[in-house]
Amino acid sequence: MKQNRILAYCALAVSLLASCKDSPDIPETTEKISTEYSVWVTSTTGSYILTTDDLMKNTLLTPAGNKGIDISGYLPGDWYGVYAYNYQGKFYLSNDGTRFSQLEIQDNATMKETNNYAFPSAFYLGKVLNELNSKDELVITKTAGTYNAAKNVLEQPIYFMNVNNLTLNKTLTVDIPFLDYKPLTPDNKPYIAPYMVPTSFTVRSGKMFVGHKYRGSDGTGNKDILDSTFVYVCDYPSMANGKLLKDARGGIVAGHWEVNNTTFLDDNNDLYILTKKIGPSTYGLVRIKAGETEIDKDYFFDLKDYNVFKNTSASTIQKLGNGKAYISPYVVDPANKKITADLRILTGGAEPKTTMNLIENGKLYDAFKTDASKWYIYEYDPATNAVKRGAEIDGGITHVYHINKLK
Repeated sequence: MKQNRILAYCALAVSLLASCKDSPDIPETTEKISTEYSVWVTSTTGSYILTTDDLMKNTLLTPAGNKGIDISGYLPGDWYGVYAYNYQGKFYLSNDGTRFSQLEIQDNATMKETNNYAFPSAFYLGKVLNELNSKDELVITKTAGTYNAAKNVLEQPIYFMNVNNLTLNKTLTVDIPFLDYKPLTPDNKPYIAPYMVPTSFTVRSGKMFVGHKYRGSDGTGNKDILDSTFVYVCDYPSMANGKLLKDARGGIVAGHWEVNNTTFLDDNNDLYILTKKIGPSTYGLVRIKAGETEIDKDYFFDLKDYNVFKNTSASTIQKLGNGKAYISPYVVDPANKKITADLRILTGGAEPKTTMNLIENGKLYDAFKTDASKWYIYEYDPATNAVKRGAEIDGGITHVYHINKLK
């Protein structure tokens, strides 16, 4: 068994650009890859997926030489890793605006499309509702809903995708109300074509919470506007009895419409939502306590003095358990408003670089870049507050998007 391989996308481009039929021809038997983990990386020459049997083994994961194929011609851009998701060892992504593909790694280190679903209108993979996922079903949104001018709402569909045959079990739609006034730029002019971006979805105890922000053009480009926290809450799954929550303390609900998650439920079922101030990009946490549907006015964890998500394109908050969460590069105790560890210090000054990291058996796996421009995967154990250095990643890469469990 090879210790690490680069997954080639040789046949992928052809199969994905073929006609979007719902059930592509699949061989009766397919050999799945036997390695345990994958790492999605980019370099100045392209994008690759590397595999290994052991993230903590003293080995080098590299896309150098002729071991793999540059997939940048297939992906719309290097940033496309934030619009892809790995679920139960399979990759899910959209590529041409309507086609939603399920991809699997084969034993000969190639990637194969094993199923697809053709949406009738525009679709790019957005948020994943992790609380609702099951073994046979993936619950997802698309990056942009539809503005209904008559109702002045964003109609955001939620798709319940059967992962066994890639068909839709059902679709629900949440109507998120727009502002009833026109926001103004600092020059006191209306923003051009303001729009809404859902940045988080959480379902808890029969309620759905949708964090969102507003964007619009000030004439020089699209900008985040309205420096307040907006959360829409409604009954689930009926979507009835909706109301809009607003809080001016922390800023917009952080994140964008890509897969990354910037909210979490703690062990007490309290919902924490990351906020971001426009401008200097300072962060904070607000809370909606278990059983409540209002933002807790007595709680705000100000993170303005910390370099949260420094040098990352986007990041995912990870619940570590026992009252802890990972908000890169910090381990935080949100209930007590404390920073309990800085993983840059524990790793000897390395900076975290992964967009979507991995939790397995209660331990966190993230990629860090040292001052000497060496890239390594580190394991963090919350129980001991200690790190271990694992596999090295070729120093020629520019970013790590995913660390995934394949089986």
